Amino acid sequence: MSGDARPLSYAYYTGCVPKQSGRELDVATRLVCERLGIGLREMTGAPCCGAGDVDETRPALNRAVNAVTLAQAERQGLDILTICNVCTLNLRAVNAVLREQPEELARANRALQAGGYAYSGSVEVTHLLWVLYRDLGPERLKAAVARPLRGLATAAFYGCQVLRPSDLHGVDDPDDPRSLDEIIAACGADPVAYEGRTDCCGWPIVVAREDAATTASGAIIASARDAGAELIVTPCPLCHISLDGYQAVGAQRRGEPEPHLPILHLSQLVGLALGLSPIQLRLHRHVVSARALLARLGLALA
Repeated sequence: MSGDARPLSYAYYTGCVPKQSGRELDVATRLVCERLGIGLREMTGAPCCGAGDVDETRPALNRAVNAVTLAQAERQGLDILTICNVCTLNLRAVNAVLREQPEELARANRALQAGGYAYSGSVEVTHLLWVLYRDLGPERLKAAVARPLRGLATAAFYGCQVLRPSDLHGVDDPDDPRSLDEIIAACGADPVAYEGRTDCCGWPIVVAREDAATTASGAIIASARDAGAELIVTPCPLCHISLDGYQAVGAQRRGEPEPHLPILHLSQLVGLALGLSPIQLRLHRHVVSARALLARLGLALA
């Protein structure tokens, strides 16, 4: 972790979900970065990353599509910041191929010519979690906290694709990650240790196998609840959908009472600690209500 005082500025790749069904996560990210002095320049012309699906059937097309995003950031002279584990993995994986295989870079650049772009491989792709943990640093974050979340038992759910493959990311130990737990502690909350914090949330198969997907997400929620967590925090919009949107279904499939465990995106937790209001962070848009949780902090949704 650097934690020094240099200015931080990034090309902001929102991804698809935070611009549509998860709009609150994009809003919270912008507010948090503004408070922390992290500059964001939105990549309004960047395409979808393909979520891994395009790569399975058309790998060359997947590399070309993601090369467009990388080339746009390179033209701006900025590295890319994402708030989605899936976007992070896809962009980093393509970037690694283009850097390590000159023939693939040349092939991608031939495709980019039609749009007037070219890419040389100079861009780094990072995640909001890593920016807060490595570039800003927990100590600087802690110093910016205006509303410490004292006594709030908070379970970190990392999700798969911000941890693995570890040789591509290299930030956390995939079996014992610490970054999100340290961010939680910097916000004044109490990190909760529980089984399942590095498991898959089930999102990749929720359309084809909803029963298996919701059973997986339900097991994560039950494990966090049994360990004493009052909420779960995740850095990924897709994990957020699985754990928030499918929570009742997962509990039903497991034959358990509805757990009513609020799910916050990383930016929303940090936003609360920085003093932003629940309405500003759009916590009213969640499926599982955070009303009782906010009451513990002396806050209300209205």
